[in-house]
Amino acid sequence: MLRNKDFSSPFLAVAATAGAVAAASMFFVGYRRDRDSSTMSNRRSAALPKIPWELLNSPYAKELQLAARLAYQAGANMKGYLDAKGTSRESNFDLGIETKSNDTDFCTKIDVENERLIMEGIQTAFPSHDIIGEETVGTGSLPALKKDTPTWIIDPIDGTTNFSQGLFMTCISIGYCVGGKPVMGVVYAPATEEWYLGVSGHGAFRNGVQIKQSNPKTSLERAVVCCEFGYSREQHEIDAMLAAVSRILQHGCRAIRQLGSGVLDLCYVATGRIDVVYSGIVNEGWKPWDYAAGLVICQEAGCVMEAIQQAPGQTFDLYGKSILCGVSREVVDDMRKVLLAR
Repeated sequence: MLRNKDFSSPFLAVAATAGAVAAASMFFVGYRRDRDSSTMSNRRSAALPKIPWELLNSPYAKELQLAARLAYQAGANMKGYLDAKGTSRESNFDLGIETKSNDTDFCTKIDVENERLIMEGIQTAFPSHDIIGEETVGTGSLPALKKDTPTWIIDPIDGTTNFSQGLFMTCISIGYCVGGKPVMGVVYAPATEEWYLGVSGHGAFRNGVQIKQSNPKTSLERAVVCCEFGYSREQHEIDAMLAAVSRILQHGCRAIRQLGSGVLDLCYVATGRIDVVYSGIVNEGWKPWDYAAGLVICQEAGCVMEAIQQAPGQTFDLYGKSILCGVSREVVDDMRKVLLAR
């Protein structure tokens, strides 16, 4: 967790300064006066998110505007490489890959650049706020989430392996917490120009259009299932994860997928592209920066997000070791029974 720390980097071609923050505020607030339109005018850059009036009228409008601007700048850092991957221009990019806990867990130079850019922008606009970032925390212990301090939780590139391979399932995730729980989330997938925005009590939106589960599938047999195996490579862990997949297939489902970006998994559940996602059979679950923004978006879309083993009435724990998120209570309960069966 960081506060009031100076970040400087030769890689930051676009830094979020106070002037940039002010400009972002003027840009977004100007559209709040146009009550005849629910979203920002298409006359502006198509890459910027369409922020609906419902979100601009929330208590966290300024934080949302800043997060969207910073996510856009971080996405610009990623697009050059994603567009060049597989072409003669790929040799112009040095990702500067560095491993973390093992060879499968790594970060790129752009992960670090994006995190510095986002942190600098937040600290300029909100110097008293705390920040938890994936690359800053690294493999060390996770700082506690304070109830008395607004806290940003950021993943500068979710789906780093996908990004390094040039696969489009990769994104920037910025969550904002008040009172120890997420209240705002911004997710930007630069390869597909998709924006997912959510504020607690004010809805969730994809590219300016509200997302809401209106007719979700209610049985696992009809569901498209997503799972993420993470970095576990011990034989007994592999056996347990594969056994869970085997039980799902034996029970019956429409299909099983593994997409490589936990944040986008959650966004895809929110939009109904997949019906249920799980991870954490052997406690290989995700980290707070994988959950924070997606939790708000999923809950506002009407989805159910819990741990695999969770007591009735218990709220989802950002620091937990497993996740089970689905489009309906029925499909989550069905999946839990199959995952926990022995």
